[in-house]
Amino acid sequence: MRLPQTIASTIHSIARTAMGKDWALYATLLNHWSEIVGQEYAKVTTPVKIVFPHGKKEGDKWANGNRTGGVLTIALPHGLTMEFAFLTETILSRINSFFGYPAIEKITLQGRYEEKPILATPAEPPALSPHQQEDLLDKTKDVEDSELRSVLLDLGRSIEAKKRAE
Repeated sequence: MRLPQTIASTIHSIARTAMGKDWALYATLLNHWSEIVGQEYAKVTTPVKIVFPHGKKEGDKWANGNRTGGVLTIALPHGLTMEFAFLTETILSRINSFFGYPAIEKITLQGRYEEKPILATPAEPPALSPHQQEDLLDKTKDVEDSELRSVLLDLGRSIEAKKRAE
């Protein structure tokens, strides 16, 4: 299912501003991070940014229309830095195999003093009355993507809860 054009263009604009023109590659990497590094490492490591050489210079690297030679920065606890450093070649190989071309050439590690992952666990959406639940289900019935429909239902629950609190 495609997002409505106004939402899609807004998301594209925000992501492009935040991540640059290679935001789609970064978003894909984030979505599949646990597949690439494994569940345990995915809990404590986070890809922070990807930087590619600037411009179309003679030294730029391209493979089938895709930029290559990127530098990926990964945030992780300081205590894991040395262990993860030994895995960078394996991680590079997995990333490039996942994309099907040598997108990333180098990995840099950014140690932090936190012991928990950067992302917090989302709170449970508040309960709705049967009428409100039925109304939300009716409004989202045409959304084919089940994951998107679930997110929209959670958003609707939150909005309804906020209305009740006011």
